[in-house]
Amino acid sequence: MTSSSRSQQIPTIHRDPTTNRRVFIAPQRADRPMTLDVDGTGQRLDEYRHQAHCPFCAGNENLVPPEILRWPVATSEPWQARIVANRFPAVIDHRKHSKTRDAVGGTPAHGIHDVVIESATHEHSILAITPQAWRAIWELCRCRLESLEARKDIAWGILFKNSGLRAGASLEHLHSQLIAIDFIPPLIRSEMNRASKHPGLFARVIEEAAKEGRVLCELGNLVALVPNCPRQPFETWIVPSFDESCFHAASRTSIDAIADLTRLLIQAFERIEPSMNYNWWLHSAPFRHIRNDSFRWHLEIVPRTEHFAGFELGSGCHIHSLPAREAARLLKEAW
Repeated sequence: MTSSSRSQQIPTIHRDPTTNRRVFIAPQRADRPMTLDVDGTGQRLDEYRHQAHCPFCAGNENLVPPEILRWPVATSEPWQARIVANRFPAVIDHRKHSKTRDAVGGTPAHGIHDVVIESATHEHSILAITPQAWRAIWELCRCRLESLEARKDIAWGILFKNSGLRAGASLEHLHSQLIAIDFIPPLIRSEMNRASKHPGLFARVIEEAAKEGRVLCELGNLVALVPNCPRQPFETWIVPSFDESCFHAASRTSIDAIADLTRLLIQAFERIEPSMNYNWWLHSAPFRHIRNDSFRWHLEIVPRTEHFAGFELGSGCHIHSLPAREAARLLKEAW
């Protein structure tokens, strides 16, 4: 399939009737640029930490769609972070694109796919930008999710980061992504249902972590902890210490706290294993959800220190070698 033919095919969604699993097929994502080498290193930079062909570097704004949000807000100041539409989306906004384009073998995948460009210079770690800028980026993401709640055709959104080649990153330049879709994924429904059936579930998660020495840090309204059954060594969650289901409704205190906690955590990762690859994703309640006082939004951070192999992929269960309490001890030593 050629690049031009891929560009004519809109993303589609397919459902496995045996498991209810959804799969998005987005042919044009095969054309997205790759600036990470096989060993996970990037390309050479000039003296201004700028890469001539990087679509996210300041000065290369013509390589990406127009910005949706920026920081600082004032256009008279140079931007330090901004949100733009993804040029190679996994879903497509039917308000802006014709539905008549080719949808092969599935239902057109409707939604929003943004990129959060987190630095104007060519950085690859959140530790390279200032704490003030990092807090502003989290507030920028909260504002974007809040704006999407107003759309009746969008049901749920996720903010996520892939850091490093093993974690699925294709571009070295520091960024996150945001995808909002028109249905609630089964995993989120399951989390919401479990919280409804077990009032106080997240409060107990925090309480048990504290009793077992798995709490890493409490800051503002948030708690960073190692869950009792991590999927990978050093997996960490950041959870509000009170009932709050939607991230886009979070206070500025919580926004500053999640920014500071993620910096502290990545700093600890770096001390344990320099340039550790990781994924993180934010689970928040669906937009316009039925009130659920037991569910809390939370950030799950999963280092990619070990590979998911046949058993993990075939069973949905996970195997690794580091007990949760030992992981917590090592992280606290590196904190």
